[in-house]
Amino acid sequence: MEEIFKDENFKSLKNLQNSNLSFSGVYAIKIKDISVFPKQLREEMENQDSIIIYIGKASRSLKKRLEEECRGKRHGTFFRGIGALMNLKPPKGSLIGKSNNNNYKFSKSDSIKIVEWMNENLLFSYLKEEKNIEFIERDLIKHFKPILNTTHNPKKSKYLAILRKECRNFAQE
Repeated sequence: MEEIFKDENFKSLKNLQNSNLSFSGVYAIKIKDISVFPKQLREEMENQDSIIIYIGKASRSLKKRLEEECRGKRHGTFFRGIGALMNLKPPKGSLIGKSNNNNYKFSKSDSIKIVEWMNENLLFSYLKEEKNIEFIERDLIKHFKPILNTTHNPKKSKYLAILRKECRNFAQE
């Protein structure tokens, strides 16, 4: 399992569409240079042993899951988190009347900015896995404590939680 975290196994997100990832597994995302993050997040990361910022799982297709999280196909948790860290806001009032008040989305132009930022600043690695994916993901999160994972993480970012709440509130106004 250690191979997922070896530097030589990380690829640029720019290469995502050219990757054959039509299998289940877990993935890790790391930042090339933490200086691109806001000061508050960098300070939270100072106590981290790793520049892995997110670990996720895909029960069917890693490519589809990474497209959701890194291409805005479904505005997943990670995608929303990066948008919030970039100080972007969802359209005002866009969550009014919605049954789930957590799943805000960004405008098309802001989504493009998020994807471009990810392409420039993030790398991904993966591990093909068919069994116990949820357990493996949870175990990796507990061990590595990637700052942008909001579940199963004892060291999730308090700063990100504030920014995400601001986005939800703005979308509910």
